[in-house]
Amino acid sequence: MRVRFLASMGSLVLVDFAITGILIVISGRIDVLGYDLAVNLFSLGLLNIGGAWWLFRPIQRFLDHGEGSETVLERVESLPRLASLWVVLCTAIYCGSAFALGIFMPSDIPTETIPTKVLVSGLIWFVFVYAVYYAFYIYFLINDFSLDLKRQLAARGLHMRALNGRILYKLVAAMLVAAFMPSLLIAFDLSIFRPLRAAQGLSVDQTIFLDLIASAFLVAVSLVFVTRSLLRPMDALTLTMQSLRQGQLGVSAPVLSGDELGVLAERFNEMIEGLREREFIRETFGRFVPRKVASTLLENRGALEPQLRTATILFADIENFTQIAENQAPETVFRMLNEYFTEAVQPIDRYGGVVNQFQGDAILVTFNVPVADPLHADNAVSAAIEMMNAIQARTFSGIPLRARIGIHTGEVIGGAVGSDERLSYTVHGDAVNLASRLEHLNKELGTRLLVSETTHAELTKSYDLALAGEFALRGKSTKIGVYTLKPTEIS
Repeated sequence: MRVRFLASMGSLVLVDFAITGILIVISGRIDVLGYDLAVNLFSLGLLNIGGAWWLFRPIQRFLDHGEGSETVLERVESLPRLASLWVVLCTAIYCGSAFALGIFMPSDIPTETIPTKVLVSGLIWFVFVYAVYYAFYIYFLINDFSLDLKRQLAARGLHMRALNGRILYKLVAAMLVAAFMPSLLIAFDLSIFRPLRAAQGLSVDQTIFLDLIASAFLVAVSLVFVTRSLLRPMDALTLTMQSLRQGQLGVSAPVLSGDELGVLAERFNEMIEGLREREFIRETFGRFVPRKVASTLLENRGALEPQLRTATILFADIENFTQIAENQAPETVFRMLNEYFTEAVQPIDRYGGVVNQFQGDAILVTFNVPVADPLHADNAVSAAIEMMNAIQARTFSGIPLRARIGIHTGEVIGGAVGSDERLSYTVHGDAVNLASRLEHLNKELGTRLLVSETTHAELTKSYDLALAGEFALRGKSTKIGVYTLKPTEIS
């Protein structure tokens, strides 16, 4: 970045060589071209680049070693202004040297013939015009450079702060220099400094031509760099918005300007931070209550109305868990359970189930409450099959496990219950109890999955289910039909 900065500052050598070179050629003073080049290289080249190197030192120190983060923020923000002020000084030295060497004056016309007042005012005017033009050019060139520098610093976690700048000030300054200066330049050259221009060997047409070239230079700088200074921060903000729209909450908009666009980027970053905090709360909350319940609570600002629905309940536990727990250290049992639950929940999530409880080795899962699911019976059976296959395919802390599952469909009510200070989401209803009874019935029948006839009637897909019989379950006065999967369904 330092090389680019020094090259940008040094580009003034080429700009002046073009503008002053045209003046020299038109006035016929080719003999002073060498003097002009020498003064140019010293004042606008060597001296200018030396000061630029000093201006960039704090920034380079941070880029190389990460030192002085507060200093670098101030220096980057003030870099265009400091660079243009330094160029004003270098330009004054350049113009004074050029006048002293007679670069702007024909050798065949004695300076004594020109009034001292005109010469002094002419020198001041030349310094003023050159300084304004070159400072204007450098300010917007370095401002454009600083946008990339700010983006690079933002990538390192160092964000600029929006100041009290206004876009209006930038536009007014550009309009004054690009519109007012050319008119003033032509007016002065055709009135006050007409004798000086004549002494330079310039006709009225040549004078106006030179002024128009300088004006065209300013207009070009205005169109290119002023436009870029507005568009590039907006483009960066738009790009960040697109990333956010794609769900990338880790992004942030670089603050590239100290005006209203910078304030807009800061406010946008504050919004992203709020979204990140909300997502963190959602994820953290979702680790202790069902994720979909957490989302509903956040969206409804903590309100969760009870829901009465026909839902499918899946109840699962680990076969011979008591015996396994007795033979293992408590730490091993905890680790085993966490690995088991992690594996078991994956197919449940894929099929839209909501885990309501982890109790001991048991899992209570609901389908169609609190989130509507028209295929709740199919999704519950599909999740159960995948869950059993996944558990059978691996061990958990080196221990092989088998799950027993009961599934029943019926009317339940789901909602938040508890005290004013502490609530818990749960589901109540006879269907929950029946799913638990079916899970226990697996032990008597030697099966791994039992599905009630009510759930079987709700299925829209074909599963290789076989009627296991009718059974009287505790709490029910009549027997219910129970289905189990044939061995071929379980890999």
